[in-house]
Amino acid sequence: MKKILIGLFSFITINVMGQITLLQTYDSASSSWGNNQLMMIKFEISGERFVNINRMGEYISIYNLNHSLNKKISFSGFPGSPNTAGILYLSESLFNTDSKIEFMYCSGVGVNGQYTGIYNEDDSLIFSDTGAAMVIAHIPMQQYPIYNSSSLGTIMILSYRGGQAKVFSLPGSLSADIANANTNLLNQSSISSPYPNPTNNTTTINYTLPSGINEGEIVFYNLQGAEVKRFKVDKTFSTLLVSTADIAEGTYLYQLQTSVQSTEGKKMVVIK
Repeated sequence: MKKILIGLFSFITINVMGQITLLQTYDSASSSWGNNQLMMIKFEISGERFVNINRMGEYISIYNLNHSLNKKISFSGFPGSPNTAGILYLSESLFNTDSKIEFMYCSGVGVNGQYTGIYNEDDSLIFSDTGAAMVIAHIPMQQYPIYNSSSLGTIMILSYRGGQAKVFSLPGSLSADIANANTNLLNQSSISSPYPNPTNNTTTINYTLPSGINEGEIVFYNLQGAEVKRFKVDKTFSTLLVSTADIAEGTYLYQLQTSVQSTEGKKMVVIK
């Protein structure tokens, strides 16, 4: 009898775990350190698509729901530092009235400069200005870990340190209450890309602590994962000025850490 119960329990456990199914693996799509982003976007005309922003390769890949490549958009050679730029508000009808995909591109230029450009998918410039989109630049506006899809059901996207991102199918559905809670959390806890970046002296980072949390730490690591700097921050300010005079030339990663969560990583490049 005991063996039968154990076998029945094992079957139920395997069956429940098996309801979460791997749908697809994307290379160079991990958000674990902010270099790349894999997300689902519901475009106004073409509908739901997977979108991979590859900052190191300086391109955006749009995939159909069957994971086939729909189009590839390059932002190589754009002003500032394309491999650390913020790519925001991908849409088909927000910035103009044609059916092409447009997006907001935000990057630091020079020592103290800023650049915001609105580009079409064919690289044509719709709008540009030296103002910074700092209200939204530190939040990936369309990226969440779980989505309710009209065609695929509920999906979950996980990132891995090796650079991959995986899409899983979930058996249930994301309720409105949970979705709203996730949105509020993302809107309340965030950290910006540094500006200017690259930097040879000082750089500025904007941050927002989660609701109910008064203190946190911004921690810097080298590419080998060793900690190089740590700053305590609180709600007195929302900006941290970082001196890089005592940091060797190279690329560094940083994130905002609190008692309830850590933000996705951002990249800082130091030049001498």
